[in-house]
Amino acid sequence: MSTSRKQEIAQRFSRAAEGYAEFAELQAAIADRLMTSSEFSGVVLDAGCGRGRESVLLSERNDIDRVIALDMAPGMLAKLPVSEQIQPLLGDIEAIPLPDASVNHAFSNFALQWCDSREQACRELFRVIKPGGQLLAAVPGPASLTALRADKLLHINSFVGVQDWAIALMQAGFGECHFDQQDFAMHFDSARDLLHALQGIGAATSDAPRERHLHGRQWFKQVSAALESKREPQGLPLRYDVIFIQAKRELES
Repeated sequence: MSTSRKQEIAQRFSRAAEGYAEFAELQAAIADRLMTSSEFSGVVLDAGCGRGRESVLLSERNDIDRVIALDMAPGMLAKLPVSEQIQPLLGDIEAIPLPDASVNHAFSNFALQWCDSREQACRELFRVIKPGGQLLAAVPGPASLTALRADKLLHINSFVGVQDWAIALMQAGFGECHFDQQDFAMHFDSARDLLHALQGIGAATSDAPRERHLHGRQWFKQVSAALESKREPQGLPLRYDVIFIQAKRELES
């Protein structure tokens, strides 16, 4: 991913920071599930911390001394609560500005999919985690947002599966790795609300390819019709296939 592309993503998330909490209910539910899967202690890196909801929750745990809240969007870091136990850090997961073996554990909720190279992201996380520490992460799986992707009116990124993450983690040096998958969904009253939610969390999808020349009302009408065709009793679904990752950096012999 080019520097300009990463800057574009960082700016997008910075613009979304003001309303991020309102639209991040699903990510919060995923984070809560992730945080119950293991114990943390010492210094914890929150990689891709956003507004810092999980950084705060982690910092309140008795066994955690400090949380390093890493994000590449200055606007997100500006929303971090002021706390002696939370250290904001502007940076990229693929080039973490920390020394080797400087954190006990790393936590990342729905951030690693933004990395250009999952292999490089895994190498960097392995590098900064102390031997004996672990990475806990949640990423969207390949079945995420399939309903939105099917009609090709929205550009939705594809996501890789467990095997690809397992290879990247093992190549980075992680030893024991465990994976779990679970479906999460939110429902919305209208297509406008669903699209607003996607934009509100910074993961704004572009409209159809430029050559289609579908803009404004015409494009929105087609998207709305496509989404309405998938309406469920609870509303219009926004559904994620979530992969939960637990990877350990083994103690050195």
